Amino acid sequence: MKKSNFTSSSFRRVAIIGVGVIGGSLGLAIKRRFRSTYVVGMDRRDVLRKALKRGAIDEGTTRLSVAVDGADLVLLATPVSVIFAFLPKLAKFISPHTLVSDVGSVKDSIVHAAVRCFPGGNFIGGHPMAGVELSGVEAAHPLLFENAVYVLTPTRHNPSSLVRRFAGFLEELGARIAILDARTHDEVASAVSHLPQLTAVALTNVAGHRHKSSRRHLRLAAGGFRDLTRIASSKPEIWKDILSYNSDEIRKSLDLLIRELATYRKLLKGRRSSSLITNFRTARHIRNNIPKSMKGFLHPLAEVTVFVHDQPGMIAKLTAVLAKAKINIKDIELMKVREGRGGTFHLAFESREVSAHAAALLRKAGFEIGE
Repeated sequence: MKKSNFTSSSFRRVAIIGVGVIGGSLGLAIKRRFRSTYVVGMDRRDVLRKALKRGAIDEGTTRLSVAVDGADLVLLATPVSVIFAFLPKLAKFISPHTLVSDVGSVKDSIVHAAVRCFPGGNFIGGHPMAGVELSGVEAAHPLLFENAVYVLTPTRHNPSSLVRRFAGFLEELGARIAILDARTHDEVASAVSHLPQLTAVALTNVAGHRHKSSRRHLRLAAGGFRDLTRIASSKPEIWKDILSYNSDEIRKSLDLLIRELATYRKLLKGRRSSSLITNFRTARHIRNNIPKSMKGFLHPLAEVTVFVHDQPGMIAKLTAVLAKAKINIKDIELMKVREGRGGTFHLAFESREVSAHAAALLRKAGFEIGE
């Protein structure tokens, strides 16, 4: 994202309620981009000490009234159930000119509650699609929102100028703004976020607990299993509210998945596995047409596959070859690893020309390049 050179913000004082991984990342991103913006955090004292040490906030408090005093932007970065609890309390302390937003993964119920608490239209629902499996301000990062989709769910009560102002502020933090109505957000999130989480949990429990043989031999689980179940490592606590407040939409998505799997089961039972090839082709087509930008980049990247031998210093050698030529690796992913032999990496570069140059240099340096 091309950034302007100025570092002033239309929000001079920001209050972040809940300085965890999302709230902390917002604070770090704001301080990195807008050095003159004063950020106040509200949380437990131990969390505030860590946030202050990391530079995510300028001031910390345990009192809501103190946190929002004089703020022109308040960001609710707490679990969903806590957001509901804070909305009416917050309405008592702020002026109609203070913008309030949240980062909750469920939007329809929050927005409806917020409209009642802020009839002047100074609440705009938000959801940064930049979740991580880690938690706490220790895991916060100023680049968490860089090129990440940040959904805003304004209503007819919100002045369009206020929506534009807030969207512009978030874009300066690196985010890409998507405007959706709250209900549509919850429908989509149930399929592309909440359902994958449940699927990862179910698959992990089947292989590691239900299945009699595989649970004793999980060391055989290869990259595919690890990729599919990565988000099963998410903190369970954050999902309790999401599953509760978006249960209707999640059940609809679950029904669709169960129906799809039931079809596969029926075909396998009838020994018609060849009929499943159509489903594989459909899935492959859909998956391959998801833009590369969905991984956090605005433009498609050009990839090079490199095999790296399992020897000390090989990764350092690889990066040194490219660094010497001033070639920047935009993304790196370990695809396969075999202990004692090596691993296969996908390196991504900004263009085909750069990737071709990188491949030639690495091949000359003795690395095996995939075709």
